[in-house]
Amino acid sequence: MENKTSKYFKYAIGEIVLVVIGILIALQINNWNENKKINRSINTTLTLLKDEIMTNRNKINQVKDYHVMVRDTLQKIDMPKTKEGIGKALTFWKGMRTPRLQDAAFQTSIQSGIGKEFDPELLKNLNNLYTYQDSYNNFTNQSAQIFFNADFTDVTSFGKMMASVQMTMNDLYFFEREFDNLFENTLTKIDSIYNK
Repeated sequence: MENKTSKYFKYAIGEIVLVVIGILIALQINNWNENKKINRSINTTLTLLKDEIMTNRNKINQVKDYHVMVRDTLQKIDMPKTKEGIGKALTFWKGMRTPRLQDAAFQTSIQSGIGKEFDPELLKNLNNLYTYQDSYNNFTNQSAQIFFNADFTDVTSFGKMMASVQMTMNDLYFFEREFDNLFENTLTKIDSIYNK
């Protein structure tokens, strides 16, 4: 009887050990699957971020030479004395030409919680870039409103208006020049993580 009890006891312990091992294996497999999902989400999000950053970079590259040209042309312009002279003096002017830089991929990464999985240095770069983009978008919106409401046909205020345009183009030049560094640093950081 004692021998049977000992066998049942050993059998029960063996069963418990097997169940515990089974649970541990299932937990490990679940952890691997969760990590795979997280890594897939990170890679997808990094690809979207990279595409968004490169699109924004292209938008800036398409307008920055124009802004420099307007700024430099305004330094050399002779102030017209008539409305007809204003029309001739402004033949180079094609409007503000400021793009609206996008941040959908970044906002999605934050709202979905995947951003917390990013490398802290990458997150810092992304925050710097997108904060700067917000400043740029706000500045261009405010500037566009000023110029939208401006009267470019009034000879008496034309000089002041052109000085305002020149200062705006100068500010845009500095904004856009800084973007080169921010875009490059962020893309390099994404590539260093993405290509691991």
